[in-house]
Amino acid sequence: MKIALALAFSLLASVSVAEDVESVVTLLEFVIDVDEETAAKCLATLRQRVQSGEVTGEQRDAIREQLADKLREVLDTGRESPLYIDTLMLATSWGDKDATRVARDIIANSKESESHRNAAIDALAASRDSGLLSSAQALLEANSTSEAIRSRLLGALGRYDGPSVAVLVLGCYEQLSPNVQPQAIELLTQRASWSRLLLEAIGHNELPASALNINQVRTLLASPDQEIAALVQSHWGAVRTERNPAREGVIRQMRDQLGKASGNPHRGRGIFNRVCGQCHRIYGVGQDVGPEITRNGRGSFEHLLSNVFDPSLVIGASYQARTVITADGRILTGLLAEDNEQRIVLKTQGGKVEIVPREDVDEIAISKLSLMPEGLEKQLPPEQLADLFAFLSLDRPPENSDAIPIAGTPANLIGD
Repeated sequence: MKIALALAFSLLASVSVAEDVESVVTLLEFVIDVDEETAAKCLATLRQRVQSGEVTGEQRDAIREQLADKLREVLDTGRESPLYIDTLMLATSWGDKDATRVARDIIANSKESESHRNAAIDALAASRDSGLLSSAQALLEANSTSEAIRSRLLGALGRYDGPSVAVLVLGCYEQLSPNVQPQAIELLTQRASWSRLLLEAIGHNELPASALNINQVRTLLASPDQEIAALVQSHWGAVRTERNPAREGVIRQMRDQLGKASGNPHRGRGIFNRVCGQCHRIYGVGQDVGPEITRNGRGSFEHLLSNVFDPSLVIGASYQARTVITADGRILTGLLAEDNEQRIVLKTQGGKVEIVPREDVDEIAISKLSLMPEGLEKQLPPEQLADLFAFLSLDRPPENSDAIPIAGTPANLIGD
């Protein structure tokens, strides 16, 4: 029995699930009846493959048809079944109308768990449900919506390709928290029609030019859409595609500036969450995209200065940014998490994982620059830089009484 269950999960977890429909269906029917824990894992894995596009077309439709009776049994049982949510989200992902209606209700219900609402968002986006767009607008505008739900919605909207997405996101931008706004900008750089509207908003001073980081500017300059490249160049001019040796001078300038400053590490934590936490984790908080910096990158104050202000000086192979252009024109930039014959997986700003079936990859390029953008000294005013470095220059969280400055930290930098 245990061998059969292990085989079932192994098959469903393999990227070749679409190649053996009969085996997938037989094993799923078997585990649903005999082992709910394994069945839940298998259903979740199959759902992920459907949502990523790795199981699509005839294979997806065949699995849906052959599993219909077994999944209907679970859905008819309702929430009393431990497999209900996994089954509901799988059915929603491939467009089942009854499941879609329930998933919409879950998203709108603030009493539902965040995990269920996030799963419903992903499932509805996978089926390109038009109702999700109106739900997204209402939730992005509502003050009661958590940052986590807003973040999940922005990630899910990348599934759609109409200009209405950009109109929706730009209309809600000012109501988003500073922690979520960078994810909105990242979304709007992914499709040409959205980027055009984003750049027009910047041109009309509806958004500051600083909303785009330098890596996003580089991505747009490389767009095959010449109108977009021209709009970007009109605001930012030529942008380097290799490390700028002048960053050494910036480090000297920042060393002198911070050596005379006094910062508040408690305020600095909030600045880290907003600016750095989109890609980095520290003390268990933030996104797992770039290096975890609780114990890395802060061996000394000089080391910290170099990593922050000259991030492209030394780039590990695993931290070279990849830009993937998909067959439908979407542009994704992030760190490579997986690359094989079946798919490419990127970790992008904000912590979202993007899975692109290999057959949908039109072009892929490796940047000579770090995914971490240069120019933080222009993005933050001096007092906020001091607060951020006061936070980063402690070896423990600021509320920890044992926290001490890392080696070489200026004596006056860490204030009360």
